Amino acid sequence: MVYSKHNILLGHLMVFLSAFRSCYTSNNRSDLTPPSISKIADPNPIAGNKPKNKAIEELLKSVDHKKNNADFDFETTIEILRKIADAKRGIRWHLSGDNLIREVIDKSDSLYAAEDYVVQIINIYRAAKKICELYEKNGTPFEKMAHTFMEHYKYDEKETEDFWIEAVKDINKKVVAELHQIVLPNEKISLINTKLRLAENYVGLDDTHYNVTTVFKINDKKFGLEDKKWLQLTEKQKSAFRNRKSANWYNRLDPFEQKLIDRYFDKFLEGSHYLPTQIRNVPGCRNGYQKKILAYDQNNNPTTLGRYYHSGALVSPTQWKDETITKDNWEQIKAFVKNIECISLNHNILPPTLGGEEHIVEGTRRVVGDNQFIYIPINELGTFTTPMFKPQVNKLIEESIHLHNSKKNKDKTRYKGLCKAFKEGNKKDRQKEIENVKNLKDKRYFSTLHLLKEAAEKTDYENKVMHNFIQPRNNYYATIGSNYIACKAVLGEKNSTSSVLFSCKSGKDRTGFMSLLVDANMISIHDPSLDIDKETKVYTNLAYASHYQFLASVNGGMAGRFGMKPVRNNEISRNMTNALFPKAALYTSINLS
Repeated sequence: MVYSKHNILLGHLMVFLSAFRSCYTSNNRSDLTPPSISKIADPNPIAGNKPKNKAIEELLKSVDHKKNNADFDFETTIEILRKIADAKRGIRWHLSGDNLIREVIDKSDSLYAAEDYVVQIINIYRAAKKICELYEKNGTPFEKMAHTFMEHYKYDEKETEDFWIEAVKDINKKVVAELHQIVLPNEKISLINTKLRLAENYVGLDDTHYNVTTVFKINDKKFGLEDKKWLQLTEKQKSAFRNRKSANWYNRLDPFEQKLIDRYFDKFLEGSHYLPTQIRNVPGCRNGYQKKILAYDQNNNPTTLGRYYHSGALVSPTQWKDETITKDNWEQIKAFVKNIECISLNHNILPPTLGGEEHIVEGTRRVVGDNQFIYIPINELGTFTTPMFKPQVNKLIEESIHLHNSKKNKDKTRYKGLCKAFKEGNKKDRQKEIENVKNLKDKRYFSTLHLLKEAAEKTDYENKVMHNFIQPRNNYYATIGSNYIACKAVLGEKNSTSSVLFSCKSGKDRTGFMSLLVDANMISIHDPSLDIDKETKVYTNLAYASHYQFLASVNGGMAGRFGMKPVRNNEISRNMTNALFPKAALYTSINLS
């Protein structure tokens, strides 16, 4: 049955907690009997914090029973649940086609929403149904399970997060057992669980993938974070998919993943989807976004403060010895952005056989080339490795000096001493000249550039000591990276310079955290009155706008896994750990124990 995009399948929320528990813990086959099926209209928009309960109550009142219909509209249900989750966070949706604007109406004190876990559960059922289709089995039992679950799903703010976590685990266990019984009787339970996670990522290609803009205010000033699609497969990569049956990358795969690729072949080629981050064995740059930071004037006209790119690792983590995919991914990027540098946020230790990321860092460096490659390890495992950034920082300083010392600059004479201090002077000379800068935006820019110059002047050993011992509660390496990306992005709006792409293994956790630091930097350069310190509103408003966390749970991320997995904090982000690294992000894998 086909439903309007503005309709959703939901059940009556008329049962007690005990009834809900019984629906997902019982192993009785009668659980698979389809319940009454409801369709609830989707009022547009669901508003922010204060009206949210009323809006959701209106959803529940608009019930149109469709009994004896086994079909379940997974895509629409997931989209509406995401919308409700954002409503709980005080965020209003404006959705037109694949363009989504998230408007922060009333910042919530907590980003927790039960609906993140509900989306995870619905996506598990959807993936199980898809597995049935791959093996030409009847997937109706999992649609019925989804109906039963939604009949007993209860929107109640009193439900604890731990309750929903256990619900995800229990339902996942039950689905795995059912798959073992009706589809894969000869497979180990643990392997079925792994396949279910992989299928979860592939079925995300059935959803609309959004260009996402999150609009929010700091005091009375309006800003926007825009992440949009920018990459499509090259003709060579498309050919690799079309001729996959004779390709090494395809023939190395488990037959199960081959079936998934065959089923979603058209989705890879059509160009309207981000390549999901957990699909790591296929050609194409994963989870890639073009980012803009926007500032709005009183007439709501946006100005771009800076732009950059972020993605998952260029290297295929599981087929790292064959660099064909990596080379083709790099060519894919350069087909859209000719002059671009690549920053790896991975850690350059341990081979993949020991769970390390050395192959990602070294594989990227070999393909990209030293002149365009920067290495900034920002997680604990990279603590004692040596970052690679000094030549690029020195080039950035030269470009900045050239811009402010050029004949086109009317204020050239004002910056003569400053440019000389950066070119020939020492730390004190630079600080003295920066203090004399009248333009507050330029003053903040050169203050940030000064910090980069300091890091470039230190020996590798001194930088390691700074990161590990002098600033143990900070993330000194991440500060270097964010300062560099912010200055490059700001400079790029004024003068021709290379763009920046930064990546980590998944393109959502370390890249999400780095984006927070970079965006805060750019906003403070644009408006120095919004000082970044321990009491700043900049970081707080960025964190609770939840843009980075939302991206991790949609598009190239994984359904319902809202937020980033923990990354080494700096002194400011340490105060908002729960907002940046919520529990829902952890369940990209689900244990059966």
